Amino acid sequence: MLILQKLPLPVVVLLGCLCITGIFAGSIAPVYGAESNLVPSYGSGSYQMLIFSDYFCQPCQQMEKELDREVHNFLARGGVNVSFVDLPIYKLTPLYARYFLNAANASKSYEDTLLVRNILFDTASRIGAITETQLENALKSRNIPLKPYDVKPVLTQYNNIVRKY
Repeated sequence: MLILQKLPLPVVVLLGCLCITGIFAGSIAPVYGAESNLVPSYGSGSYQMLIFSDYFCQPCQQMEKELDREVHNFLARGGVNVSFVDLPIYKLTPLYARYFLNAANASKSYEDTLLVRNILFDTASRIGAITETQLENALKSRNIPLKPYDVKPVLTQYNNIVRKY
């Protein structure tokens, strides 16, 4: 008699689990996964410009010198969203990318972000900062504000963008 009384509960629980599984079709994603774009992006419009670069890549360093003016022109005309994606080619690039993201997090405009990129590219071209302390001092000496945060979700998004393109 006790077996018959306890049997319906596991059956009801199993049916409930099956119903929930069938009704809720989705994926488990962290809260930051709900945000569409964590990568530093500026402007809005139907066109998206992705700028892939590595601070230690010599062709990237040469391109960066001309890039400011072109990004400014594109954003002034409107209709374009510009995003910066750091490629981790060189071993110090993840460190530089983290400081770029912290500076972009503290910046108020794309001009500030472009200035930070110029400083990072210049520092990398001279191999002027090979430790975290040296890089932080190089940015602070140029009065670049930093607003640290967890950049892991952005770096994950960088990887996804690189795989996609």
